[in-house]
Amino acid sequence: MVNAMPDHKPGPVTVYRKLGTRLRRRGLGEVFTLTVDRIRELAASDDRLIAHSLVVGDMPPTSTPQDLVFKMADSSDGAAYARDIGTDSAITFGSRLAGGGLCFVVLKRDLIVHATWGTYSSAWTRELQRYFCPPGGDLYVYESYTRPEVRGWGVYTFALRQIATWAAENATKRLWVAVEHDNPASLKAVAKAGFVPAFEVAFKRRMGRLTVSPPMGPRVGDCRGCLSEVPCQGENLPPRG
Repeated sequence: MVNAMPDHKPGPVTVYRKLGTRLRRRGLGEVFTLTVDRIRELAASDDRLIAHSLVVGDMPPTSTPQDLVFKMADSSDGAAYARDIGTDSAITFGSRLAGGGLCFVVLKRDLIVHATWGTYSSAWTRELQRYFCPPGGDLYVYESYTRPEVRGWGVYTFALRQIATWAAENATKRLWVAVEHDNPASLKAVAKAGFVPAFEVAFKRRMGRLTVSPPMGPRVGDCRGCLSEVPCQGENLPPRG
């Protein structure tokens, strides 16, 4: 068994490095659009974050889209991750792995076309300004990104099913994933992977002030304490396979 460290709220140095990588790899246009969207969010926005769960072993049969390969990333993938995904520099990518983070990627030949992170401890959730802390023995998957040229191929669903297979081989009881209500493509993908809605959290911002409502839903009792203002330390965790 191993202990995992939380994926903390990024500090100023990490934010600077990640922003620099995003500028180089995705371009000024995307960064500008993201900045405008964030300003609008702070001024006035309403949304819901819907948490879904999957009991390991309950996932549908897996089929592999053509020419795609799933793997768990390691420190040697830092440069490729920075080049193809563009949300972490090779340095911040390596730091996250060294801190106990898990990164699952999908390759099309030598190109990383999808990446998803996972933690048995806790991960910062920007929308809620909270940490998501999965129950002991459960894996939380988050921060998923699929490159535009392969969207519509079912890559995200494929990745989630492969992560569930990996989890079943590593003594994991259940997977969790959270998706914003206004992201229908991701909601459809997680449903196809076998996830079911567990609870949702409404939140709104007015002039920079965030208000978060209590979680509500049919399985909210399965994840009491999952949202925390402080990071959580993983308990007795499955070994990495």
